[in-house]
Amino acid sequence: MLEVHGLSKTFGGLAALKDLSFSVQPGQIVGLIGPNGAGKTTAFNLISGTLPPSAGTVRFKGHDITGGPPSRVVKLGLARTFQNTSIYPKATVAQNVYRGALARLGTSLPNQLFSDGATRTALARLHEQVDEVLTLLGLASQRDALAGNLSYGHQKRLGVAIGLATQPEMLLLDEPAAGLNPEESAAFGELLRSLRTQRQLTLLLVEHHMALVMGLCEHIVVLVQGQKIAEGTPQAVRDNPQVIEAYLGAPEEFHA
Repeated sequence: MLEVHGLSKTFGGLAALKDLSFSVQPGQIVGLIGPNGAGKTTAFNLISGTLPPSAGTVRFKGHDITGGPPSRVVKLGLARTFQNTSIYPKATVAQNVYRGALARLGTSLPNQLFSDGATRTALARLHEQVDEVLTLLGLASQRDALAGNLSYGHQKRLGVAIGLATQPEMLLLDEPAAGLNPEESAAFGELLRSLRTQRQLTLLLVEHHMALVMGLCEHIVVLVQGQKIAEGTPQAVRDNPQVIEAYLGAPEEFHA
């Protein structure tokens, strides 16, 4: 579904990402891990079209999406969440989810709101999709609450809901469990498994929470200082001496 080949990004002579290559198969849950500054979010920005690469290519479902624009990437079925909860705090939960849903329609916002019957029909379907997403994410009872008044954990869920409302086939999740306690993180992992099954989603996530990564992901790519040093199953990564030395530490730390 996703093919990343030779992806590199340089900022003012500093290489943030160097010759990254990996692929994601349909229906997989893949983790992209590494210490702070490893280039993980840069990789996400390049894949999603937020930034153009200095070199390399990105293909999604056979389409060359290198360099975006993000609007085209979203319409092809690839969406992302952001490391910090990207919400409008003074808008309601439902209004925030509409942002994602509207991104998939091909007309301008005025045309979406004041147009012909076909567009009004599309908007009616959009309302149904928003309700479905709110239910899936456990946010239906808070649809009219201001997003800024949600707990941090529910704001993280709302970020996923906004991405899911674009009807993606693949979702990029940038640190979805950041700031969550172990119980909340475990619940979030179960939510992602459920979404994968119910929506036939493919997931690629950046995450520092190793218990979540090792328990959720089927394949893991490890970055250190902008370069891939290993990839494979969770067990293969866990046992890789280079990964342990560069990032993970002693094996018992996985259970912390």
